[in-house]
Amino acid sequence: MKIREIRAAGLRGRTPKGGWSRELEPGDCVHTLIAVLTGDGLVGWGSASTSDQLVRAALAVLRPLYEGENALEPERVSEKLHQHTFWLGRGGSVTHTISGIDIALWDLLGQATGQPAGRLLGGRYRERVRPYASILMTEPERIGGSLEPHQGARILRFQNRLGAVWTA
Repeated sequence: MKIREIRAAGLRGRTPKGGWSRELEPGDCVHTLIAVLTGDGLVGWGSASTSDQLVRAALAVLRPLYEGENALEPERVSEKLHQHTFWLGRGGSVTHTISGIDIALWDLLGQATGQPAGRLLGGRYRERVRPYASILMTEPERIGGSLEPHQGARILRFQNRLGAVWTA
């Protein structure tokens, strides 16, 4: 199963008002979906925490390295991409894009083998996971009203942006 093409689709939208030093506007993109398309027709999905423009630029740099590679070898392909981009600098958009490709390749391997990606990555470590929720950076005086819909929920930890922590 060979990699035929990799596409990027940016997710756009504004942030909720309150707390961010610079609010995101409706046209801003800070997260991008990555689709790895194979010659066999399967599509693997990943994501990168950077803009679609930067992901597309990174894909243009990476294209000669990933086109035609075996999509069922995520570790080898990801390592090849990292090794061949060493001199471009560690971190940043290229590394974020490689991470998104890696996630998509594990998704493809899971589809091809009929196994959950979590099992392929080492299996389950627990049967239950505590859920996590965030109110982002709401001003302390406004937080009360936003908690009303969650009355009766078991809250284990509360921390405001000023650093005050409450633990159950």
